[in-house]
Amino acid sequence: MHSAAKSALVSAFCLGLAACGGAGAGASRAGMATNFSGIDVGNKRFELKTHLGKDVIYIDFWATFCQPCLGAMPHLKALHEKNADRGFTVVAISMDGPESIGDVRAFVTRNQLPFPVLLDEDSSIAARYNPRKSAPLGLLIDRAGKIVKIHEGYNQGDERVLEEEVLALLAAPRVP
Repeated sequence: MHSAAKSALVSAFCLGLAACGGAGAGASRAGMATNFSGIDVGNKRFELKTHLGKDVIYIDFWATFCQPCLGAMPHLKALHEKNADRGFTVVAISMDGPESIGDVRAFVTRNQLPFPVLLDEDSSIAARYNPRKSAPLGLLIDRAGKIVKIHEGYNQGDERVLEEEVLALLAAPRVP
């Protein structure tokens, strides 16, 4: 299959996922978040454990060839920028394969993403949290380290729901 045809097929698949969406999708992934580490596009090591138990975290599985993923990214950037000083962080996990992994750094630079963007080249993070490799897929984790919401797909307006969820978690009393 030609590269352009493969990209079109994958984009169509991602668009289909966006239409399916829903917090109930992938409910088996709910529970306590566990540590993972990876290298971000700036070649810095990221470890989830530095945020678990203290921050509200949104893990975003995405790919450069996924149009709904790209549509959600500016909203994630704005949400992160507005709430980072209150203890909210986004970590984006790129699921790009060998044919598109080179596009990730350029995308991050062009869009000036202020949060860690990890390259999950061996799919070890996706295997733990997103074994079906749904894109986009977001996991919202509370300050206690519990996965409280799973967002699969992206449709215009979903960013308002996510923002309400994040703000509610940030406003919740901290549990010692």
